[in-house]
Amino acid sequence: MIKNFRSTYADIQLKNLDFNLINILNLAGSSRFVCPMIKANAYGHGAFPVAQRILKNAQLPLGVMLIEEALELRSAGIKSEIIVFGGFDQIGARQIVDAQLTPVVSQFEQLEFLNSIVVDSIDIHVKFNTGMNRLGFNISESDKIISFLKNHPRLKVKAILSHLYASQLSHLENSSAAIQAQCLSQMIEQFKDFGVHAHLLNSDAIAHLAQFKDQPQHFLNQHNWGFRPGIMLYGYRTNEIQSPIEIKPVMALKSFILDVRLVKKGDSVSYNGTWIAARDSEVAIVPIGYADGIHRLLSNRAHVVVEGKKVPVIGRVCMDFLMLDVTEISNVSLQKKEVIFFDDRSQGADDLARDAETISYEILTSVSSRVPRRYIETEVHA
Repeated sequence: MIKNFRSTYADIQLKNLDFNLINILNLAGSSRFVCPMIKANAYGHGAFPVAQRILKNAQLPLGVMLIEEALELRSAGIKSEIIVFGGFDQIGARQIVDAQLTPVVSQFEQLEFLNSIVVDSIDIHVKFNTGMNRLGFNISESDKIISFLKNHPRLKVKAILSHLYASQLSHLENSSAAIQAQCLSQMIEQFKDFGVHAHLLNSDAIAHLAQFKDQPQHFLNQHNWGFRPGIMLYGYRTNEIQSPIEIKPVMALKSFILDVRLVKKGDSVSYNGTWIAARDSEVAIVPIGYADGIHRLLSNRAHVVVEGKKVPVIGRVCMDFLMLDVTEISNVSLQKKEVIFFDDRSQGADDLARDAETISYEILTSVSSRVPRRYIETEVHA
């Protein structure tokens, strides 16, 4: 392994991952389908180490988007069920069969691709479009799909699914999520001869279910809907959602102060001089930039934590560096001091997301491969 010569890193707190997963499983109970989503390199946390940790806690199917993601996990030694959600062509169908993956089928030709090459049988999940208008069969195609599956028994449909497009509203009985759930309920009835289960609930819907678990009349309790936890597995959910299910951020992104320089009043900092010192200022240089995942949009907008205090990012974020105004805390030596961009105590990835006018998903998945991940065992912070 190549030594890291730059103290910029992402700590992945495995005990926090355990904490989140166990709370999700406790809410799910023993009979509900649960598929942790580890697509996009486990939302930036590292797909293989996260997969290992999940499987250490429970034998669960793992969800990815791409066949390539699944093949990397197989090559690394992951033998559990892997569900591929992102679609496939005829060449991809062969890879799915050879690697013993479980495909989510969203197009009729995908059924034909699989049927043409499967020798024994293959488990599949069938996706329906109930309003997202992205992937999935239309509800009107259900009879055709059922007929095909009955005539081609090598394709074993194990589940049906859909995707909520406004899951943050899934606590409301008259929401689009309720309408989508009703549509999928109709499909459950139509597919009852296959003995399928149905998965629908993503992180926001799971968080809402925790609020309504004792209200059997609520549509979230209408069926034993399967869980597909994504962002909540890594410690985040939509900011507006209040929920009794506890989660802890798993990733901490940190760097250090490489140098501190005096910038005179009236002098500028970084490209194009977008920040000009209103006073003699102490400016810290930090070896992390947009090539590492700190969006350029955070220039002159974000705050980070140094010595327990928030300080502003000033000037344009560069590819490899950014600058901080540390004038207010320059009474102590700041050389080599740690800089926290987000963690599970000081501030979260959602704080940076608000500054960048985006969501925590994008902040986490933007942490690039040149930032080393350190997988550590720590106690969950109270």
